[in-house]
Amino acid sequence: MKLTRRALLGTGTALGLAGCLSSGDSNVSYPETATRTPPPTDTPADAALADAESESAVDDDEAVQQSEPSVPNRRLATEVERAYGEIEWFATSYDDSIQTYQRVLGRAMAAVGRVRAAAEFDANSLGLIRNATDRAVATTEAELGGHFGIPEQMREEVDRHLATVKRFADRGDLDRVDEELDRLYDYLSGIRSSLFVRRVLSDRQIDATLYRHLHDGTVDPEDDDDDDDDDDDDEADPGLFELHHSAGYSGYAYAGPRYIERDPFGSAPGADKNEGAELLAQQRVDFVPISEATGRTGFAYVVSYAVPDEENQPSDLNPLDYERTSLFVQRYGSIEAAGDAVETLFDTAVGREGTYSFGRDEWHRVYYHADGDVVYAFLIQAGPFVLVAAPSEVAWEERVAWTDPLDRLWLWRP
Repeated sequence: MKLTRRALLGTGTALGLAGCLSSGDSNVSYPETATRTPPPTDTPADAALADAESESAVDDDEAVQQSEPSVPNRRLATEVERAYGEIEWFATSYDDSIQTYQRVLGRAMAAVGRVRAAAEFDANSLGLIRNATDRAVATTEAELGGHFGIPEQMREEVDRHLATVKRFADRGDLDRVDEELDRLYDYLSGIRSSLFVRRVLSDRQIDATLYRHLHDGTVDPEDDDDDDDDDDDDEADPGLFELHHSAGYSGYAYAGPRYIERDPFGSAPGADKNEGAELLAQQRVDFVPISEATGRTGFAYVVSYAVPDEENQPSDLNPLDYERTSLFVQRYGSIEAAGDAVETLFDTAVGREGTYSFGRDEWHRVYYHADGDVVYAFLIQAGPFVLVAAPSEVAWEERVAWTDPLDRLWLWRP
């Protein structure tokens, strides 16, 4: 609600008497009020005018609220935004961020090396290292902090080394200072290495924020031990999600006991044919008829696998050995553009028949022709996104035990 001038003056005076203005030490300049002549007593006409102004302000606020577009499936849209945003970051920003990360670590290593090679060590030497490593940690936080947990771990490790350096420098034990500088250098070199990036900061097998956004995160009740009352240590079964973004990026999001050497949408070692490439090609076949490019800013395929839990996973885990189901995410420039895309699809090549509940959300049951066959799937608009799930030539009502690959996808969150 908008405040009238009379209400604003009253509020300012009350705050001034009760707050910091009365302390006399504020460095903020305020209008002088001490000598101002008090306003005359309100007349009935003044009161009526104030009421009219107040009612007008309420009407204006209501008009603004009513003009704001509603967000279809708002909660799902928020979750899709997180997951799709991460996929898009890997597709468009990951390479540059990793290069910046490795470059700033190289500079920190150079600073440590210069101090290590110097004949003397003093407070300026320690300050040089501190500045270089602080810059490395801050840059890592800016480039990778929202996607990997490395910045916090870096800060703790660097601080530990520098505290040790200072302790022994204060004692005059320069041999021990040199040894600790070597350890700091080796640590920085290790987290800068290609092996560390490939295994820990990977854009292929991703065990980081993206995985947590995609995974349901809940424990299957059938896996609970009735004799164990402590459920705090229960972990959700591993999920594996193969990803492809319209910018040309492909990768995995996975957390589990195995490191998967297979390239995303690539063939398994020793395979006679490239089943992964065929799988990616199948995504295009299944989803092209239900895609709408007008107003779209990008799209992604997410293939969700029903991989075994940790104790049952083979040492040579091959995702293509397990059941899988696909999700197609299209992002549009606005909610209105996404809504228009849905209407265009329904007016052209896509039929619909009833709804189906994924978790808390009601999806349209849709069908369309793809590569000469009828494909059955599920569609929903969530904010500026249009999602299509589980395409299959098997009709919805004739599917049996078909949801296992989707059980670990966030769509099922209550």
